[in-house]
Amino acid sequence: MQVAQIIRQFRKQANMTQYELAEKVFVSRDLITKWESGTRRPDYQAIMKLADIFGVSPDDIIPQQEILLSELSGCIPPEFHSDTKSFEKQLNDFLHRLPEKECDVFIRRYYYCQSCSDIADFYGIKEANVRLILHRTRKKLKKYLMEVWK
Repeated sequence: MQVAQIIRQFRKQANMTQYELAEKVFVSRDLITKWESGTRRPDYQAIMKLADIFGVSPDDIIPQQEILLSELSGCIPPEFHSDTKSFEKQLNDFLHRLPEKECDVFIRRYYYCQSCSDIADFYGIKEANVRLILHRTRKKLKKYLMEVWK
């Protein structure tokens, strides 16, 4: 079952309207509609809020690893999907080239599956800054992998 269907199912089981759920999650009703239609996917922080509201585990809605893999999927060329060894080597080479903090943020997020909030707390920075670091690092990774694959 897809995330959109799971969210809709849990919301209906809780006898909530989209508006009521949106108020509890502190998002707009339009965003709930997008989540339930599959147009957008909630981030892990939203998944955790939804799980708390519905009284279920976040993994009952979507496994955290799936969210993290979807974040990374856009920067991994299709050629690497079937060549795990090559990808692993190139990823390690890429990480060794990064500044220490950038590398650590990337590893905390994608290896240890830490939330952006936890990473931000560890470094004493804003969560938006962590998201920006990760966004830029994923862009660098994509560029690096495209150059290496040529």
